[in-house]
Amino acid sequence: MKPGTHQFLRAVILFGFALFLLKLLISGDIQKFIAPRMMPYVYFTLIVVGILGAIQYFKTGNEEEHENCGCAHGHHYPKSKIKSFWIYALFIAPVLTGMMFSDHVMGSSAAANKGFKYEMRNTNPEIDTELSTDVEDIAPIELNPGVLTPKKRYPDLYESMTEADVIHLNEDNYIGTISLMEDHMEEYLGKEIVMNGFVFREDSYPENQIVVGRFGISCCVADGGIYGIMVQGVDLNTYKNDTWVEVRGVLNMVDYNGWQLPLIEPKEITEIETPQEPYVYETFEFSG
Repeated sequence: MKPGTHQFLRAVILFGFALFLLKLLISGDIQKFIAPRMMPYVYFTLIVVGILGAIQYFKTGNEEEHENCGCAHGHHYPKSKIKSFWIYALFIAPVLTGMMFSDHVMGSSAAANKGFKYEMRNTNPEIDTELSTDVEDIAPIELNPGVLTPKKRYPDLYESMTEADVIHLNEDNYIGTISLMEDHMEEYLGKEIVMNGFVFREDSYPENQIVVGRFGISCCVADGGIYGIMVQGVDLNTYKNDTWVEVRGVLNMVDYNGWQLPLIEPKEITEIETPQEPYVYETFEFSG
């Protein structure tokens, strides 16, 4: 295979990746792969890959320019056509599949692999969590300035949730609201709550229990986990996995495998269409 052919194929691969990124940006499907705060890196990558593709395309193919580069190794292209084919196929295949196939939204099957994601809480009754006046005792975790608790991460949301009679979960406050409820459940018990998400069941759930949640993403889908709230009531077995619903009910608390978790006692459950943006993204209001 001639050097010019190698250079052309490499330029095609780089332009292919650039076009794939451009397709995701134009269609908005990029949000199914990464969090919005990562978008500047995507634009930077698109520009760099496009420039590298143009440089590769306009290279002369003359290897004499590498003879005195001083890097102590050669710059020869692979001469075997079969070897070259498999090497370039490794790069071309993901570009083609990304262009051809539709994007898949994570649902209950992915949730079953990742597990129900919730904050760890110690429910051992032998551990005293009350504030002590003994200076030799260890200070509560919330008073430790080095620990970023949900209350410190979402100070404005904490205040609004405390004052509200009805707690509404939306795309902007979804993760923060659930994190605060898990950490300060006693403050919200008995309040009305409205949320939406897809139905998810673990194998150990009885027929009157489901989880309604959405996948939360910090950086990309690889670190995604389901953020949801357990719902307990009658006739819940009629809602199949991956069914999107809106739940209105009263917030309570349940002990699940040694964890104290929020629980919704539903007043009304309505099936809804899958949102255009099915994932929610982690944001912080961090208060120093």
